[in-house]
Amino acid sequence: MKLAAALMIVAGMVACGGGDSGSGTSQGLLARGGSGSNPGSGSGAGALRPIDDPIPGHIRNGAIQTQLQTVAEGNGLTAPNWGTFAPGQPATLYVVDQDGPLWAIDVRTGAKALCMNTRDLLVPLIPGDERGFLGAAFHPAFTANGLLYTYTSENCAGCNPSGQPNHRSVIREWHLTAIPAALTQGPVSEDPATAQCKPEMLREVYTFQQPQFNHNGGAIFFGTRPDDRTLLYITSGDGGCADDQNGQLGLQGEGPCIGHPEPGNGQRRDTPLGKILRIAVDVPRTSPLFVEGDIYAFGFRNPFRASSDRMDLGGDGSIWTSDVGQNHLEEVDGPVLQGGNYGWRVKEGRFLFNPAGFELFGFASDGFPFAFSPGAPAGLIDPVAEYDHDEGVAVVGGFVYRGTEIPALRGRYVFGDYSHRLTSGNGSVFYLDPNFNPDPKDATPRVVNLVNGRINVFVHGFGEDAAGELYVLGTKTGIPFEETGLVMKIVRRCAGGTDCRD
Repeated sequence: MKLAAALMIVAGMVACGGGDSGSGTSQGLLARGGSGSNPGSGSGAGALRPIDDPIPGHIRNGAIQTQLQTVAEGNGLTAPNWGTFAPGQPATLYVVDQDGPLWAIDVRTGAKALCMNTRDLLVPLIPGDERGFLGAAFHPAFTANGLLYTYTSENCAGCNPSGQPNHRSVIREWHLTAIPAALTQGPVSEDPATAQCKPEMLREVYTFQQPQFNHNGGAIFFGTRPDDRTLLYITSGDGGCADDQNGQLGLQGEGPCIGHPEPGNGQRRDTPLGKILRIAVDVPRTSPLFVEGDIYAFGFRNPFRASSDRMDLGGDGSIWTSDVGQNHLEEVDGPVLQGGNYGWRVKEGRFLFNPAGFELFGFASDGFPFAFSPGAPAGLIDPVAEYDHDEGVAVVGGFVYRGTEIPALRGRYVFGDYSHRLTSGNGSVFYLDPNFNPDPKDATPRVVNLVNGRINVFVHGFGEDAAGELYVLGTKTGIPFEETGLVMKIVRRCAGGTDCRD
């Protein structure tokens, strides 16, 4: 069945039972412009019944079990969400902190220095914010050109940080004229004037507007294959609010929400929202604005983190991401195929999704999955793994492990979940086991615990050092204000006398 026809059938299924009849949905979910009516608006849930427990079985411990050894904590660390390395600096992990700093941390000792601080560029942050300093990537030729790229949430003409449109996402290019030399265990200043990398901002490489404060994606990284080594990947969420549709009240009280024309940003080809984008930073652009050729893959809700399987360490250079779900399901996508459509908002995980009406209940919308539909409609790519909200609330993408300290883990995709409940501070660290395929009534297939149970912190992100070893980044409070951030290394066994989670 061709995709357009299949999606028309789905639109009809979503519309059954009353409400808006779905006129205009024959444009299909590959629309490049225009709009249609919402097929599930008002009382459109009708005869469709929500699946409240899509995967009854719970996540089990995997055959590989590790521990988390704290490398750095507090002392400026607020809400670390991404860790990466600079070519030529094997012992340093550069950590993105949501409230502005880029920290240089010695992975052997935990000593750190302020590399730079983007705080003056950012919109004012609020509790529960998904904006801020979200990503950093060193150019593969950094040792020769000193170039760094950052992803920040900034104000703009016509933007209102507490209204709509809310802000703009900006990729900036910087020249670092020094590398940190005086890393310390003691107090570290966050004053930009003390930044040891001595950054010089060169240009805005890329920018696009965000209608709401949430679903910003924010991962940036270079490919690791020869054909994409100087291409920068950028992840972008569907723009925020909920269910990727107009008409709701937003989580900040803004509304009715704008910026989500039918059939939703995830499925549209005329917007950077709900996509994995890829751009050539070494080739001058006539404009930093989006063009359709920037789309690498689409159909995402909020691919908060993504990465390339390190080809220099034995990987195949494939792209992996974890896409944050709406109310019931979290998913892992990989290898992500160029041009691939990953389903949102037609599907949530492998289930057909109904955006329903415009009600919000706390942090949840009234959208719901209503039918298990693996492989259909044709043309949509299902996740390689998924789990439901009995296990967590928001998946956090990580990396394919290519280190040497845990041989059994090599080649496994490592990821996690923010917290068991939104306020419990009880995140998880998982890995993907493609050979674990129990009946979903008995256990969650393919997703298994890498660390025994939950780890008593909020998980905000992951980091990878030059050697391919991985780090879990989190906080004790879940907010981008207090200095409760942690950087924890994934190890077989924690060294004696260290802070350890197992």
